[in-house]
Amino acid sequence: MKVPAHVLGFAGLIPFLALGLAVWIAPSASLTAVVVIQAQYAAAVLAFLGALYWGAALVQPAGQVQHPWLLLGWGVVLPLWAWRMTWASSWVYGIVGLFIGLAVAYAVDVSLRRQLPWPSWYLRLRLWLTLGALLGLGLTLVRLYTLKPAA
Repeated sequence: MKVPAHVLGFAGLIPFLALGLAVWIAPSASLTAVVVIQAQYAAAVLAFLGALYWGAALVQPAGQVQHPWLLLGWGVVLPLWAWRMTWASSWVYGIVGLFIGLAVAYAVDVSLRRQLPWPSWYLRLRLWLTLGALLGLGLTLVRLYTLKPAA
């Protein structure tokens, strides 16, 4: 399980990083499309992370889940947050919101680690994947910031 999770997890960083670099070389006419695609991908990843909480809660024996409303609720909050960020008032706000969502999702994983049936290597993998995703989104944010007219 560990090897496929690592290989597929790191492969999942390719769109984050490729799109984070693409915003720097894309023609002006294509820039919005690149940012939208990256935001949609980040939203899909946040929704996937939310689904992991449902899976974690559902595989535990009945009555063994310490806080089922918390786990299942958090699993719903992540995709709702992601969805909301895809229609933010500007793409800068949307990308910032997705950046925050991914960072908070990792922090919650760490804080709930004792209540979840994650394997011992999972949080280390999540850290690297989160950092890679944040790097890709960060590249986009820096590029969007450099496009803002000077005041």
